[in-house]
Amino acid sequence: MPFDKITLRAGLIAGATLLAAASAQAQSSVTLYGIVDMFVQYGHGSTGNGFSVQSGGVSSSRIGLKGSEDLGGGLSAKFQLEQGILADTGALGQGGLAWGRQAWVGLSSTSWGALSLGRQNLPQYIILDSFDTFGTGAGSSAESGVVSTVSRADNSVVYQTPSFGGLQGSVMVATGETDNHADYGNKYAAGATYTAGAFSAGLAVNVFKATASTNVDSRYALLTAAYDFGVAKVSGAVQSVRNSGDVDSNDRREMMLGVTVPVSATDTLSAAVGASRTAHTSGGSGVQWSFGEAHALSKRTKLYAVASFINNGGQKAYTTTAATGEGPVTTAGKDVSSLQVGIRHAF
Repeated sequence: MPFDKITLRAGLIAGATLLAAASAQAQSSVTLYGIVDMFVQYGHGSTGNGFSVQSGGVSSSRIGLKGSEDLGGGLSAKFQLEQGILADTGALGQGGLAWGRQAWVGLSSTSWGALSLGRQNLPQYIILDSFDTFGTGAGSSAESGVVSTVSRADNSVVYQTPSFGGLQGSVMVATGETDNHADYGNKYAAGATYTAGAFSAGLAVNVFKATASTNVDSRYALLTAAYDFGVAKVSGAVQSVRNSGDVDSNDRREMMLGVTVPVSATDTLSAAVGASRTAHTSGGSGVQWSFGEAHALSKRTKLYAVASFINNGGQKAYTTTAATGEGPVTTAGKDVSSLQVGIRHAF
């Protein structure tokens, strides 16, 4: 065979190989991402004033992998592995779990929604986080415990619907996997959100089955709403919790209300109040006030400052917990205040 034909054929084969490789790569992707968030805190609790350097102010420090593979016909395989990090010490978050924030795999379809299995966020937590002015980070009454939430569930199966005119829902079943009773520790959850222009709303319910025969089921009912006026966004939530922590008649009524004001292209002011009351309990109330400012240095890096104050009832000891950082030490009935100043970088 002439040399020029051999060269032409070799070129065609090489080109076809490169195109096939590029096509395969275009149909599958894996992304490495993360957040490093560090802050300094000056706080006052029951033991006096204190100063600390901590990880996880407005966001938990983390590193993760997520990816997808196009299976054709609008169907994709997806996964996410996310590890919490305490950047101040280098330790793992979530009690030392390797992938404590999220670990799941599933299928997603443009027509019928998504189904995933693993350690995943509960619909109630996702909705509360999105309507919380402080995003369950520093300044959040959900992070301090004034407003109740449970972030994740092991052994879970989640189905999420497609969006229907701004309405989208999800359901979760998470098995407790106990040997002595098939239903002990199971979690059942559902949530839905609706968005129409500047208005948005959310609804979520949880049923946490008792972990022992001497306990009772816990039940959550959450309603949220928000409206973006352009010059300011107002959001709020109300929640009823029955038998909190598997304890009979440990019932709570909770609320949060907040406003976010973009004062410039790089600066945002926030303020919020959260409150709760435990029924049939003298001194079972708590109120948190928070004020924050965020300054964006770039799309990925911002500086922030959050000042919070908590008034504790005689039976409560809430503190100004950040995303993973701890607030000042306190005891029942003692008020808490703190100033948290930090930097958050996402990659």
